Amino acid sequence: MKIAITGGGTGGSITPLIAIYQELKKQGDFCIFIGGRSTIEKDFADENDIPFFSIISGKLRRYFDWNNILSPLFLVIGFFQALYRLIKERPNIVIAAGSFVSVPVVWASWFLRIPSLVHQLDLKKGLANALMTPFAKTITVTFPASLKDFPRKKAVLTGNPIRKDVFSGDTHQARQTFNLKEGLPTVLILGGGTGALAINKILNHSLESLVSFCQIIHIAGKGKNIFQNEKFKETYRPQTLNTVLSNGQTTLSENKELEHYHVYEFLSDELKHAFKIADLVVSRAGISTLTELAALGKPLIIIPLPNSHQEKNASYFEREGAALVLDQNLLNPELFTNFIYDLLKNKDKRQELSANVKKLFYPDAAEKIAAEIYKITKK
Repeated sequence: MKIAITGGGTGGSITPLIAIYQELKKQGDFCIFIGGRSTIEKDFADENDIPFFSIISGKLRRYFDWNNILSPLFLVIGFFQALYRLIKERPNIVIAAGSFVSVPVVWASWFLRIPSLVHQLDLKKGLANALMTPFAKTITVTFPASLKDFPRKKAVLTGNPIRKDVFSGDTHQARQTFNLKEGLPTVLILGGGTGALAINKILNHSLESLVSFCQIIHIAGKGKNIFQNEKFKETYRPQTLNTVLSNGQTTLSENKELEHYHVYEFLSDELKHAFKIADLVVSRAGISTLTELAALGKPLIIIPLPNSHQEKNASYFEREGAALVLDQNLLNPELFTNFIYDLLKNKDKRQELSANVKKLFYPDAAEKIAAEIYKITKK
């Protein structure tokens, strides 16, 4: 059976598609990937040996933006490009995961009478999924609370699928890869797939205190590493504390060793080792990352992106006692440091968070979605 998977823009929407692909591949099915012109989805496709095809896609926003004027035109162009690709490839079904590049593909599949399945990652339904819902055969959702947002006959609770290699992290390999010391707590700080400059700056001003009681693996995001030197193409870790000034320039403070701080713009295969060794994780509230961390039972401090769907995701985890949530708008270095220090010292609280977050993970999500695919295609 041939299956077209579609999504892009961020790793969050692509990760569950890769997990679904890995499950389908075990059954001998063949997949193609239809994404946007961003390099991120092509990179994911290439890493997994999936034939990749790109289309133009517009992004509609629920607020005023001049880009909204041209976005409908891009959607129309993307529709005809998707139509051509689907006619040429003739997949049995289209699988989408809630990004705007998926919208013209699902519309084109409906026009060609090719069934589609759309996966709802976040707690809050996004505009892209709202536009695809009338044309989809089935909507799979991550959380029970999301069922009410879709037609009853279409919505199915599956949880969010994760890649199997998340579970293959190794503590010894992590110490070697990140040059970590035994006996010192490890904090993993994630800024999301594209990084978070606000978190990076708060961390920068907290480093002198943090490295006195823990070691840090920091994924800063491409182009958002506050220690990036323009003279170097690759990220490097300085030996002195680098302070960000209000004008965006940096200055070096002498005699402040940072041997316990390890910063990277991006991690791929090494990320599973960072997950494994982390005693505590500080993260944005993208569901794909949170799902992987929930599967591993990692104690979490969540800093959701302000005024976004992430706030609803974070509130859900907080209500379930599965994470501590900090408001970025109220955050300062002292508060940030104290939360991390207190949680590292409180083993019982970390164990409580770990036990609660595991309850939010559905271990057979990929298998459930594959079953829905086979139900639709009658395989």
